[in-house]
Order: sequence, then C-alpha cells, then structure tokens
Amino acid sequence: MKVSIYSLIFVCTIFNIYPQTPIIDMYGNEKFGGIEGAYYKDVNGFNDQYVGTWLYSNDGNSFKITFVKKLMFYNVTGPKNYYEDYLIGEYQYIENGVEKVNTLSNLNNSFTDITDYNLYSQARIFKSTYPLCPECGEDERRLLLNFNEPSRRNIWNGISNKFVIRTFDGQTKLKVQFVYTGNGLESLNTMDGPPANVNSFSVPYGEYILVKQL
Repeated sequence: MKVSIYSLIFVCTIFNIYPQTPIIDMYGNEKFGGIEGAYYKDVNGFNDQYVGTWLYSNDGNSFKITFVKKLMFYNVTGPKNYYEDYLIGEYQYIENGVEKVNTLSNLNNSFTDITDYNLYSQARIFKSTYPLCPECGEDERRLLLNFNEPSRRNIWNGISNKFVIRTFDGQTKLKVQFVYTGNGLESLNTMDGPPANVNSFSVPYGEYILVKQL
C-alpha cells in the first residue's frame, strides 16, 4: 500500500512540474524543436545501444570512449526552448604510449549547455549519408555526434568534422567514422584573432573499431 501511495505522489509531482510538456518521438516525423516546452524523447531507446565504455587498442595506441544518456535536457539554444534526450560522451586518446587527450572526467559535470560536453548526439543518418556505410542495412540508421576537444575550443569556426557511430556484432563493437569535412580553406583563427597554431584534433581522423568493455 505504501508503494502505491509513493508512486502516486511521484506521478503527481512530475505532472505538476511538467504540466504542459507534450512528449514527441525525437526520431519520428514531427518537426524537431518546433514546439515550445515539448519533450523530444528517445521513445524507442535508440541511444541505449551506445551507452557504456568502448575501447580501441592497437600497438601502443588506444581510443577509449564512454557514453551516457542525458535525459530531458533543457535546450535553450534555439528560438524555442524545449527538452531533449541526448547521448553524451567523453574520451581518452593515447598515442605510442603517451596520453594526448583525456576528457573522461568531464562526464562528472552537470552543464546547462550541451556544447560543453566534447561529444553529444545530433541526428540519425542513413547509410547513403557521408561518410558512407556500405555494410549497413537499407533501413539501418547511424548516429551523428558533435566532436570537440578542450584545447581546440578557442578556434574560430571550429575544425569541420563528422563523428559517426554504429554498433554491430550484437552491439559488442562500435564503428567510429571520424572524418574531416572542410575544404582546407577555413580561416582557423583563435577567438581573439591570431591564427590558430593547430588545424586538427589530437585524435587522428579515420575509422576505428572499438570493443564494448564489461
């Protein structure tokens, strides 16, 4: 009986906090971000397959990524404010035994701006969307994420890239396609004006196969 009472209190509390929040499938056909106060939810749990820690390791080089879900994140970056489910991630890259970048501790932070995380989901994409996925099924979708690096955040206009992920082999492996998408003519200046002294990330562009860590 007590469980039922507590459950009722919880439901009523949630209803009072979000009384005008329609729930919309974020991967459905509804126009995304078009309704003030809506909750764009990962209704079918598409992002669940990526949650966890994944590791690529090869001859002294390693690339580790940890993904977690951010549920009902309040998004205020557009003309309308709304809630959205995100997949966020942070990573560590080691080259020839030397750690080049490690942002994993950033997962402990509760930011109010999703762009403060170095990996966050953007959209699902088709097999025919660049970078191409010949091995994907006709109806299969991959996940496109925004990728950044703390020491590169001050580069004006950023470094153009696509970071696309796909699970396979029973969701025990993760294929990462990390590709450069600029034309090489961007004006890569720092925020305060001087030219940037870097034009790429610490993680090299390319394809990586990461294995799910138990």
